[in-house]
Amino acid sequence: MTLVQNLQRPLSGNKALLFLVIALFGMSSCDMFRKAQTNDDVVAEEKTELDEVRGPGVYNPETGEYEPSTTISSDVDTVKWTTNEEQIPPISSEATDIENPNGQNGNPLGTKDGPSQKMGSYNVSVMLPFFTNRFGDGANVDQASLQAVNFYGGMKIAFEDLQKQGVDIQATVHDTKGSETATTTLMSNPDVTNSDLIIGPFRKNNIKIAAEKAKVLQTPFVSPLSASSNVTKDNPYFIQVSPYLKTHCQAITRHAKEKYSSSQIVLVARNKKAEISRFDYFQDENKKLQGNDNAERFQEYIISTTGEEMNFDEIDVSPYLKEGETTVFIVPSFSNKNFIYGLMLQIYNTKGQHDVVIYGMPQWMDFEPPSFDYYELLNLHVSSASFADPESTEVKDFRQRYFNRYGTIPNDKAFSGYDIMMYFGKMIDKHGTKFQEKIDSEREGHLNTTFEFVREVPLSAALQEDFTKTNLYENKHVYILKFEDYGFKLAE
Repeated sequence: MTLVQNLQRPLSGNKALLFLVIALFGMSSCDMFRKAQTNDDVVAEEKTELDEVRGPGVYNPETGEYEPSTTISSDVDTVKWTTNEEQIPPISSEATDIENPNGQNGNPLGTKDGPSQKMGSYNVSVMLPFFTNRFGDGANVDQASLQAVNFYGGMKIAFEDLQKQGVDIQATVHDTKGSETATTTLMSNPDVTNSDLIIGPFRKNNIKIAAEKAKVLQTPFVSPLSASSNVTKDNPYFIQVSPYLKTHCQAITRHAKEKYSSSQIVLVARNKKAEISRFDYFQDENKKLQGNDNAERFQEYIISTTGEEMNFDEIDVSPYLKEGETTVFIVPSFSNKNFIYGLMLQIYNTKGQHDVVIYGMPQWMDFEPPSFDYYELLNLHVSSASFADPESTEVKDFRQRYFNRYGTIPNDKAFSGYDIMMYFGKMIDKHGTKFQEKIDSEREGHLNTTFEFVREVPLSAALQEDFTKTNLYENKHVYILKFEDYGFKLAE
């Protein structure tokens, strides 16, 4: 399989390409891709369902430094390849047995009741949106598929590491095509129904379909990247890797309260129901931390706005600035970057000699601000589900291995694919087919993800003080990052 980069007219600007990463995927006889070009910018229809974010800069294995992303002066809108169909099996909505071409052990339906079973090998179904249906004549790879390609690239390395540790994973890979119809069909595929573990898909509606079927099958189901809530309930087989929005808000509250009093903290939002409703997450967590329903509340500043247009000159933060005190602005907004930039500019222009701190949401790391100096001067903090420390020896080793194998620097999806497969591969090997019943007692940190699962009890059961039932398992670990020295780092 060969690849040709398709270059078109020069860009008028570089904003759309700020965090562009291009990768070439090498392939052995049992690989799915050869030299697939990747770009961790994804089309809007996929990105809207994902809360994973990227930090500025990438690691250069040649210099050993964490450097700003390379600016590219041309569009890279398609990837062209040619294939030898006799040598390379296409990705399809049917199962593609990648890691073990000899097939699976198979667990007949109806045999999953009873205690957890420990076996010599485990069947894992990976369901990702490769969008092979958009390849047309086979010459063009849709950019939306690259997210899945990166994620699976990390998983491939994890499969190898697990094998070295004596963990036998028999994996089949399936293309959901981002389609509810395809996902529904796949969930009746024998390779999936016989699985001991299902990982994926990415999109909310497809997760909902897969989660409900996994519940019937009594198969642990891992939602890897999407943090969309309300996709399932009363489902003891559902495992949510990315913390929910509420969990991010709680983590921000705890971090802010470690250093500042309630009177110093101001919640800020546009006059939008969705944004204002998030205030409750912070106020409730504040009450919990103080152990008092009558505890002092955070201040709330609601900015009037009509539609997406607003007069930023009407934003007045001066009443919240106090002499000799730091003012902490928490802004649970992420859908309109112009509002966020306008608010930051007004705070900067108003603060004078006052000290301020701003807490924002994970999506802010995807934005390109007018100047990163504002981030520094306003002491910007954000919450994040992931963080790969560029100074970590393990992170450096993985970057180098990934680069050596695929000829590209791994992005956050590649790290997530590796971490998720390593964690769940080891858990199922250690605890057997019902390993999820143990994950809330085992906290484990990996390259860019810390797994700290909490078992959620259904509200109806909790009200009856019945704590034997499980609604789902959610990873509660959230990193708080601070923008410093032109990059996001772990905040103290």
